Amino acid sequence: MVSNSAGSVTSSAATLTVSSADGLPVISTQPTSISAAVGGDATFTVVATGNSLTYQWRKSGVAISGATGTSYTISPVAATDAGSFDVVVTNSAGSVTSSTVTLTVSSTTTADSALSASVYTAAMTFYNTLSTTQQSTIVKTWDLATARKWSNLPAAMVARNGVSWGALSTAQQTAATSMISTALSSTGVTLWQGLQAADDYLNANGGGSSYGNGNYYIAFVGSPSTTGFWMLQLTGHHLTYNIALNGTYKSPTPLFLGVEPKGSFTQSSVTYDPMLAQRTAFSNLGAALLSYSGAKLSGTYADILFGANGSGSIDGTCPRSYSTVTDHGLLYTSLSTTDQALVQTAIKAYVATQATEYNDDLLSAYLSSTALASTYVAYTGTGTVTANGNYFRIEGPRLWIEFSVQKGVIFSSDIHYHTIWRDKYGDYGGKCL
Repeated sequence: MVSNSAGSVTSSAATLTVSSADGLPVISTQPTSISAAVGGDATFTVVATGNSLTYQWRKSGVAISGATGTSYTISPVAATDAGSFDVVVTNSAGSVTSSTVTLTVSSTTTADSALSASVYTAAMTFYNTLSTTQQSTIVKTWDLATARKWSNLPAAMVARNGVSWGALSTAQQTAATSMISTALSSTGVTLWQGLQAADDYLNANGGGSSYGNGNYYIAFVGSPSTTGFWMLQLTGHHLTYNIALNGTYKSPTPLFLGVEPKGSFTQSSVTYDPMLAQRTAFSNLGAALLSYSGAKLSGTYADILFGANGSGSIDGTCPRSYSTVTDHGLLYTSLSTTDQALVQTAIKAYVATQATEYNDDLLSAYLSSTALASTYVAYTGTGTVTANGNYFRIEGPRLWIEFSVQKGVIFSSDIHYHTIWRDKYGDYGGKCL
C-alpha cells in the first residue's frame, strides 16, 4: 500500500512460494494421529509449500486410490481402517514423505451398552415364560444363512425363524411386547403393532389365513447375552427388524417396511396408519425433487433393488452389490437448504423407529457433514407416492434407503409400498462386511 496526503493505492497481489534450497517441497504442518469410533469420520491433513505440488496418501506404505489431496477423509470408519498412514508430497524437484501417523479405531458398541443390557433382561423374562419346546424353537445358532431367513412374502409362503405370535399365550404376548418396547422406540413399537394390524385387515378383507398378526415371528439369532453378539429378529409379511446387540455396529438393519393397505384403515375398532411418517416424508421429498433434473434416474424400478430377493425369496448374500449401481441421482449438497431438510426428515422416519441409543449413534453417522457430502437422492416416475412404479432412493457412504410404489395384491385396484433400510457396514451388526 502506497500512501500520501491525497490517499492511498494498493498494488496487485504477488505470491511468495517457499521451497527448500534444492527446490523440494517443504512440509510445514505434519499430519497427526487420530482416534475414531467405528461408523464415525477420520480426516488426516498436511500443509506443505513449494511449486506445483501433488499429494499421495498411503496406508502401510501402499498408495490409497483417489487420496491425492491435502487431506484424506475416511467415512464411515470401519474396524479394518486402523493402521499407519503417511503422505508423499511431490514436485518437479522430487518428493518428501510426511511423518507416519496412526488411526486407532474403537467399536461404537461396547459390552456395557445400556440398551444391550436392558434388552437382554427383557428377552430372558420373555424366554422364561415359554415352554421347553418354544424355548428350543426361538433360539437359533448364529450364522448369516439363518439371519437372512426373512422375506417380504407372508410366512405361509416363506418360512421364518422362531416362534409365531399366534402360538403365544396372552401372558407370553405381554412379555414379548415388553421386550419389543425395550428394544425399540415408541415409534418403532407403534409401527410394529400397526403392520401386524394391517395383516389382520388383509385377512378380514379377502386375504385369508395366509395373513394376520399370528403369522409374525420372534427369534433370537444367537443366544441372548450381555456381552456376546446376538440378534433380536422380528419378522413377518411386511416388517422385519434385525436388531443387533453387542455387534461391531449398532444397527437394526436390514429393516424392511411395507404396507397394504397403503394408508389409514380401521381394524377391531382401532384406526391405524402405520407408514404415515415414511409415506409423508417421501411424498414431500418427491415433490421437491421434481425441480432438479439431475435427481431423476434414467431407468425404471419394478421393486426395491436390495430387498429380500435372494434365492428362496429370502435376503440375498452378504455384502450386497452396491457397487453395481451406477446411476445415483443428485448429490445432497446440490439441494437447497429447505430441500436438504426434507432428505433428513425421510432418513429420520426410519431411524426414529429405534431406541434412543441406536437412533443417536446412527443419525450421527448418517447426518455428519462428511457423510452428507457424499449422499445422493433420486427418484423415477412422477415423483409421487400414489402411482404404481414410482421409486425413490437415498444413498450415503453407509446409508441405503429405497421406497417403491407397488401394485396392490389383496386390493389389486390400489397400490401398496415396499421399502428397505440397509446399512452398508452395519447390516446384521457388521457381520456382512
